[in-house]
Amino acid sequence: MLAGHEGEVGTGHEIVGVHRDRAVSGALAIEDRPGLAAAIVALEQAAADGIVVHRIDRLARELHVQEVALAHAWGVGGHVAVYEAAEGGEVRRDDPNDPHRRFLRQVMGAAAELERGLIKARLHGGRRRKARAGGFIGGRTLHPKYGYVLVEGMYEEVGEEQAVIKRIIGLREEGATWAAIASALAEDGAPPPCGAAWYPATARRICRREIERTHA
Repeated sequence: MLAGHEGEVGTGHEIVGVHRDRAVSGALAIEDRPGLAAAIVALEQAAADGIVVHRIDRLARELHVQEVALAHAWGVGGHVAVYEAAEGGEVRRDDPNDPHRRFLRQVMGAAAELERGLIKARLHGGRRRKARAGGFIGGRTLHPKYGYVLVEGMYEEVGEEQAVIKRIIGLREEGATWAAIASALAEDGAPPPCGAAWYPATARRICRREIERTHA
């Protein structure tokens, strides 16, 4: 984020804060992106008057999230600006007298979203083909899927992790955000799938996988 926004990025600006969403998908909504949410709060509290991202598709990985984030930033006041460091310029606000401005921004966002979708589809297709051939499609060697252990080619439930999965689903049904669920699991001391921490995207992935499995 920047204080001051006269001229081009890098000229006459002061960095007043750095916010990151580590190991969190950029496709998630703002409330599940602590870094992005904190940046917007800083704008609302007048702690900064601009946001700098590498490129606009790094602000969010889904078009609708991108547009909501921009609306939040621009809605703070006329002084707030959003910059793309890679492009070296400001993301121009919507102008009722120039509808092409919004259209072109959204077309670029949609194109980036499509490209990511195609890459994801190719990866999933390769994994499905490998799975049909009997291959292991990723994860830890002894623990490829949280809540289960692979024994002689068959998945068996892991009691402690199954209890964590039930807690995730229960908290989500109560209306908790993914960020709140990750915090609750950390406070419980629940064992994370890997590493030393729980992340909102991890809880979301486990929950959705289990729901899809039970409804398959």
